[in-house]
Amino acid sequence: MSFYPYRQTEKIEFGLLILLILLLLSGCQSRPAPTTPPEQPPDNRTPTSGQPAAGLGNGPQPATVSDTPLTLWVPPFFSIDTENRADAVLAAALAEFAPTDSGVSVTLVPKAERGAAGVSVTLVPKAERGAAGLLAYLLTSQQSAPALLPDIVLLNSHDLLRAASAGIVPPLTEQERRPFAGIAPALLTSAEVDGLRYGLPFVADLDHLVYQKKRVLLPPIRLTDILAQDQQLLFAGGAVDEHSQSFAWTLYLTGGGGVDDQMRLTSPHAMAAAFDFLRVGRERGLIPDTALTLSSAQAVWTFFANGDAEMAVVPASLYYNQQGEVGDIGFAPLPSLDGRPRSVITTWSFAVITQAPERRQQALRLLREMFEPQLHGEWSWSARQLPTQPEALTYWDTSDPYTLFLKEMLTNSVSTPTSSALGELTRAVQQAQRMLLAGEISTQGALDSLPFRP
Repeated sequence: MSFYPYRQTEKIEFGLLILLILLLLSGCQSRPAPTTPPEQPPDNRTPTSGQPAAGLGNGPQPATVSDTPLTLWVPPFFSIDTENRADAVLAAALAEFAPTDSGVSVTLVPKAERGAAGVSVTLVPKAERGAAGLLAYLLTSQQSAPALLPDIVLLNSHDLLRAASAGIVPPLTEQERRPFAGIAPALLTSAEVDGLRYGLPFVADLDHLVYQKKRVLLPPIRLTDILAQDQQLLFAGGAVDEHSQSFAWTLYLTGGGGVDDQMRLTSPHAMAAAFDFLRVGRERGLIPDTALTLSSAQAVWTFFANGDAEMAVVPASLYYNQQGEVGDIGFAPLPSLDGRPRSVITTWSFAVITQAPERRQQALRLLREMFEPQLHGEWSWSARQLPTQPEALTYWDTSDPYTLFLKEMLTNSVSTPTSSALGELTRAVQQAQRMLLAGEISTQGALDSLPFRP
């Protein structure tokens, strides 16, 4: 099997774009590398004819300059943590895109030489949020310098919707959406409003359970199992911002709850069941005092890794990056109201901003390359990020039980509802959860503080 089995001859020249952006990805500022780098997954490719290209730093190739350079704004995590693995991905791709007898060659430009001849794609990392974040820069550029807006931007679902509401991101047409049918259907709603899709989910994340194997023999399936087994559960009960999902919100959505088009909750039963569990768990000491002081997933993980909790709720991205720091731990789906293995998935989506026909066409061609399942899979495995395409996970180490677990969760979980007003509702649920855990209100008081559909 070739690296890109269905690639046509006419796509070879554009294939250089993806090589160049991957190079830039490997060189841009990343989050701290994991303590234990991943082993290389099985390589399912058949060897290509000719001499494969050398890895990065082994000398430049002749330059090929794109006629339509593209600019991408991305968050800091959009990088490759393991440099050697990035080299391997690039070398394999280069051997496919530029075989020795094709007459096609590229220049691998190091980070220090970005902007030199041969760079066809400019990758600009920006903060995830805040005054120097992606959304802030988009809003400022739109108002004062529209020409500085990027061609493509990678945004979380919340910021994507705000950018769409501000008129920065136009919706994708049906024709533009069609080539990206491999994205898990449950994730598409994270980039949609009123039936219009504004982005293409590329990176996903979801919460799941981690537990100390020596202290938890059988992970709970239902919330009632936690109560019956008298097991302690830790989560970020102190989170108070619109980018953080409260555990109550997750329990509500995985328990069958939803919202209507006016951002009102549709299931009082599911919300009451979630709050009742939190109240009883708190009263019995199964939700420790610490939960009220933790406002981030990283804080939860640190506390759990120190052995101070039997079980904890953490995102897959954090577990995948830091599991090597902890001893004998297990993973499992979140316990739910009905025992079904589900979670709430959050996404980061590519959005095409440029509306100039030629540039938009080039941008979409580049994204089609990025979403090629094998490339998507090998990049996400190297970057330790969850891909949005189940097929991409087949290029991870499929002998690893965690890979199979993620594939099941990716297909069975749900996306958070989409609306520019969603932040107000999630903050209200956070506040109700915090007051309930602090013993300041009852279950009924928590319910009374939230908007429900009549």
